[in-house]
Amino acid sequence: MNFQILLATITTTAVLWAASAQNGPNCETSCGNVTITYPFGSGEGCYYSPDFLVTCNRSSGVPIPYFGLSTGNVVISNISINQSEIEIMMFVARDCYNTSGRESRSRPSLALRDFRISTKNKFVAIGCDTQALFSVTRDSRANVTDGSGCNSICGRNSLMTNESCSGVGCCEAEVPEGMKSFQILLNSFNNHTNITDFNPCSYGFFVEEGKFSFYTNYLRDFRSVEKMPMVLDWAIGKLTCDEASRNSDNFLCKGNSECDQDYKGPGYRCICREGYEGNPYLPNECKNIDECKRGKHDCEHECEDTEGSYTCSCRKGYSGDGRKDGTGCTKDE
Repeated sequence: MNFQILLATITTTAVLWAASAQNGPNCETSCGNVTITYPFGSGEGCYYSPDFLVTCNRSSGVPIPYFGLSTGNVVISNISINQSEIEIMMFVARDCYNTSGRESRSRPSLALRDFRISTKNKFVAIGCDTQALFSVTRDSRANVTDGSGCNSICGRNSLMTNESCSGVGCCEAEVPEGMKSFQILLNSFNNHTNITDFNPCSYGFFVEEGKFSFYTNYLRDFRSVEKMPMVLDWAIGKLTCDEASRNSDNFLCKGNSECDQDYKGPGYRCICREGYEGNPYLPNECKNIDECKRGKHDCEHECEDTEGSYTCSCRKGYSGDGRKDGTGCTKDE
């Protein structure tokens, strides 16, 4: 079976000032264990653009959040607003053989518009007769593709090591910067001849770094694993901070949030100003932090919270700025 997942590119007007919409009857705040908040949303008027649509499917009795315009294929496992990441469960490619030849094959693919495959992922392949590749479309109009991958070769008596993807039983490759689409292609050098009893299939997948370890029994028993967690990066639109801020009505960084000048990718990201925390994409949702109560201050003695900051003071009989990295507090003569 060929799993083809395509997030269609649709021109739409971004939903603006969604604070009221987020409290509306059509805007869910969670689906299963996943919290949904703007720019993500489910229901009309709740999300920034179709890429940020979360479809909550309850047909099985258990709420399952699906990604964007996908028709029930890609499950969302986590949404991080402050990290500008979303974790999805992406399909594992497989290429299986029996003594008569190829038995089954799947070639998962994913195409994104404003999201990108994070470099926090690794491309991993499992198998003893495996050539694993992923193709990347760089220019769809010119039909230009490139990609990368790795080879994994081993025999019945090969020395394989658990938790090692060195090319014997398991291999891995880096994810290039800015990748927005892929298709996984698996091939066999020798149709798994003479190894189908302990390695009938080759597997390939993207997985978040640190969330997969190879074990030699996977060569025989990995068929039951259909999906692995992978991370996508996101930002708002295609304009930079300076370009987007010129249109104040459409610019999402408002109130106590500001545009992240350290982000150099396409689009822009909002962050709460120093001394505030919350959702920077909603007006007035970056709330003041009480550094004094949290112990996040450098006061030597007394701390007093202020809006977006705090002040230090000395006890009676002492003078100075009260800060540990300043003049501190000195006993009065």
